[in-house]
Parts: sequence; structure tokens; C-alpha cells
Amino acid sequence: MKIRITVVLSLVLGLCLLFSVAPRIPAFSSPLLSVQAQDSQDAKFWTFDGHLHPTSSAAGRGGDIGDGLDPQFSLSLAEQGGLGAGFFNTSVDEFYEANHLAVKEVVRQIDHFYRQIGMYPDQIGVATSGDEVRALRSQNKLAAILSIEGAIAIESDLGVLRMLHRLGLREMNLVHNLANNIGDVMYTTGKGSGLTDYGRELVTEMNRLGIVIDLSHTSEQTIMDVIAASTQPVATTHSGARALVDRPGNWSDEMIQALAAKGGVICAAFLPQQVSQEYDRKWHGGRQRGSGIMGLEPLVYRGDPTKIYDFIAERRGGGGSGRMASERHQDIPPLSYLIDTIDHIVRLVGADHVGISSDWGGYPVNILDIEGAGEYQNIAQALLQRGYSREDVARIMGENLLRVFDEVVSTARQ
Repeated sequence: MKIRITVVLSLVLGLCLLFSVAPRIPAFSSPLLSVQAQDSQDAKFWTFDGHLHPTSSAAGRGGDIGDGLDPQFSLSLAEQGGLGAGFFNTSVDEFYEANHLAVKEVVRQIDHFYRQIGMYPDQIGVATSGDEVRALRSQNKLAAILSIEGAIAIESDLGVLRMLHRLGLREMNLVHNLANNIGDVMYTTGKGSGLTDYGRELVTEMNRLGIVIDLSHTSEQTIMDVIAASTQPVATTHSGARALVDRPGNWSDEMIQALAAKGGVICAAFLPQQVSQEYDRKWHGGRQRGSGIMGLEPLVYRGDPTKIYDFIAERRGGGGSGRMASERHQDIPPLSYLIDTIDHIVRLVGADHVGISSDWGGYPVNILDIEGAGEYQNIAQALLQRGYSREDVARIMGENLLRVFDEVVSTARQ
């Protein structure tokens, strides 16, 4: 009997000891920490990419976001790089709107977005609010936020906008490659024309619904008009600083200051033409952009209506993106050029108004040491080496953009 009592007491004491130390055993969890929890200097910074096209890019090449065939983006690369959230863009060419196919095309792309994400429920989920981003973050999942590059996708119909919002749309830019009935495009002379009456109605409705207004690709006068008209912070999700690289699409100091005064964020993009004057002169200087399908040719299709999708496939064929990447890769600038852009913006308006973006799937090359989603943390390390605090790096890498997204959605008046 004494032996049994001794054994029982030993087991009880052992269990008590185990539970007394259990809380001190480190949990096996992702190292993607909030700024408040970054005790380890080796922790990855949680990252919010302001502009990328992974699902539409996968659709174009016939694969999926998890197959690892895209050198710029895959779910495994995203996890390696610490990507926690992103504005996942659909992109509708101006040709579709001119031929009354834009709504059909954007719905087709949104369908692909949901089907792609549904394939990997343990790694990625759709977010429509800041709370949903944080919930996915707590599960160590990537938050995909449905976005549209080019408001021509709604074909000037606010009812379509409202229905796309019900499908999850939470960010949209107003113009893309060509001016439209909303406002002017950045590829223009001087400050360009301003926001139209319809554009003002669209801004009001996007504010009411809680859809982030993206001013990338937009002319200076339209930008200033939107900032004045919006009741919420706005963003430019893939831009640069004109003071460093004087090109269409980069923002003047005055524009950046107006954006910051509104509480917004400018996302410095990993695009070589936006951070290197030499690259821009060689590959983009003096060339006007047009439709991706038609270039500067007329947009209205005059052929057999039953053959229009064959026509689109023929115009998009040829594998030009691969050749372009090969030709331009030798000229891409170093990562320090991107950090110079971030430095300039921080000196101008502070670290609370800067973010980052890749444009994965939207442009064939990026800059050295940030050529794929596995390399986001190279930016964080470069900022730390420049003397930025970990708190400021966390803001730049993602917290600033989350703040704007959260505020726009939470102040919606639906």
C-alpha cells in the first residue's frame, strides 16, 4: 500500500511540475509578429503588399498560385517572405469597356480569384475588413483583398460597383492606361484635366461603401481633386517620388504632402522605372501607353462579333513578356534605389504615410534583391541598416496600409 501511495504522489508531483513549466515552453507558431510582439531581432516583419496580380497572372499562364511556376509569386514564396496581406488586383483592359465586355470580364476574373483561393484554405483567405485581416493574421494565413485596377470595369454604372462590393471588392483605382470619363491618366502633359462630375459621384459612392480609392496611374489635377473630394484617406498603391525620378506616375512633393494630410499612404513600388532615371529613359522615355490589346489603335472592334475573343487571344499572343523580362533584366537597379525613394518620402511626411508594393504579375522585372515574394524581408533589413527603428519598419512594411484599409472600411456608411 505504501508503495502505491508513493507512486501516486510521484505522478501527482510530476504532473504539477509539468503544468507549472508548460507556459514557459515556446509555442510553435509563425514568426510574423506585430510590432508590439517583436521581441526577437530575427522575427519577420508582417507585410502588406499594396498592389499585386497573382490570381490573374496564374489565370493567364494556365496554372495556380500554389504551383510554384511563377518566379515572382507563389504561396510558398509569400510565406517565406512574410507576406501577410495584399490587394489582389483584377485588371480590365480599355478594349473590353469600349466593346461593352468589361463587366463580364471583371466578374470572370473575380470568379477565378475565388476559385484560386478556395484551393488553399489552410494558407490563404479573403478579407473584406481590417478585422478579417487580423483574424487571418492570427491563423498565420495570407489575407487576399479583392481589388480592381481601372474603374472602367464597372462601365460607368454605380449599380455594378455596389454589386462588386457585395462580391468583396474593397479597393479600386480610377484610371489605368487611358483617360476615361472619371478623370485623366498620368500619361498626359502638364497637370492634366481634373475629376469629372461622374468621377465625383464615384468618389462619394466609394466612400459610402468603404472601398479604398487608389490614385495610381492618375494625373496630377485629378489626384488633387480626389483628395479634396474624398471624406476618407486615399492611397497610391504603386508610385514613386518625382523628386528622384522625373517621370509620369511618380508623385511631386506637393502631391505626397496632400496625400499625407488626408491620412493616406503612398506605396513605393519595386518597379525599376519608378526608382531609376536611367532605366526609365532607356525603356520608357517618351513612349505613350495605350491599351494592352490595341496599343494606340482604335478600341472599337469592327469584326465578326462571334470572333471577338479569338481576336483578343491573337492580339495577346506572342510571349512578349518573357522576351521583355530577358531584355530588361540586365538594367534593373539595386535595392538601395527603392530605399532612397522611401527615405525621401519619410523625410517629407514621416514614416506613417509610406508602404510598399510589388506589382507581381503586372510588370516583368523588379529590382535586385526583391525579384520575388520570398524577398520582402530584404527591404526590412535594408531599412534597419539605414537606421530606421523596428517600429517604423513595421509601419512601412504593412501597418500603415492596414490602418488606411481599416479606416476606410470601418467608416463606410452602408
